Amino acid sequence: MKKALQFIILTCLVSWTIAGIAIFLGLPGPGSVKYVIFAACYMFLPAICAVVLQLINKEKPFRNLGISININRWFFIAGIVPIAAAFLSMGISLFFPGISFSASFEGLKSFIPEDQYETAMEQISRIPFFVFILLMIVQSLIAGYTVNAIAAFGEELGWRGYLLKALNGKRFLLVSLITGAVWGLWHFPLILLGHNYPQHPVIGVAMMVLFCILLSPVMTYIVIKSKSVITAAVFHGCLNAIAGINLFLLVGGNDLTKGMTGAAGLIALIIVNLAFFLFDRFVTKENVFTRVVGE
Repeated sequence: MKKALQFIILTCLVSWTIAGIAIFLGLPGPGSVKYVIFAACYMFLPAICAVVLQLINKEKPFRNLGISININRWFFIAGIVPIAAAFLSMGISLFFPGISFSASFEGLKSFIPEDQYETAMEQISRIPFFVFILLMIVQSLIAGYTVNAIAAFGEELGWRGYLLKALNGKRFLLVSLITGAVWGLWHFPLILLGHNYPQHPVIGVAMMVLFCILLSPVMTYIVIKSKSVITAAVFHGCLNAIAGINLFLLVGGNDLTKGMTGAAGLIALIIVNLAFFLFDRFVTKENVFTRVVGE
């Protein structure tokens, strides 16, 4: 537990200090090039802190962090599950008052400047709806297994690499809870700037913590089954790539209700967790969810 606390304290202290300095110096909110560059760099801080702690503890850098390219079926499951969860969250969003589905991509009206909206819609409308959905899925998979996975690896080497190893000997659900809670809180400077919850940045911090807590069991399970932290990077990368599909196809609601990071997404993740638990309990019968990590 000592190594886990060291990692949590160092990562949060370093990350929040750097974010605080950037905000003090005038870091703009999401949508600007400067913010995108900063957010991408911010994602690598958990990995950097993990390697620094390995050096301090006289361990070989990157050793025993679950870095493995021994491809197995979980590498593919890691890409499919987040995409399925995103579509599930979109379906659940439609049960919330004031939210409707739009096959004509009206949801984009709230996110594209007025002077660019007509041009953008004209270009998108040339693509048949089902072809567009297929392209979104393919594009998300490509990004999730390549550039997005590289950026996400910066986080995952810390959360489900170093921290997972440091929490060996603890119950799976406790490990998932600790990892998810810290992971969610780690985001708070970016959330306050408007990341994910531009309409409700303060409440958004609590929503992000809940979101990460519910994501954590599934991602931790996949890492344990695949024996590789790279699957977490793929999962994270694919999720980041597909989550925006709600912006295209949903009209109404707000950032607290619809989409993957809204209440609909939380419900979707509860369902996904339940599916994984039942699979673990009755199909594989390994009972990972109720076991100690590292057994």
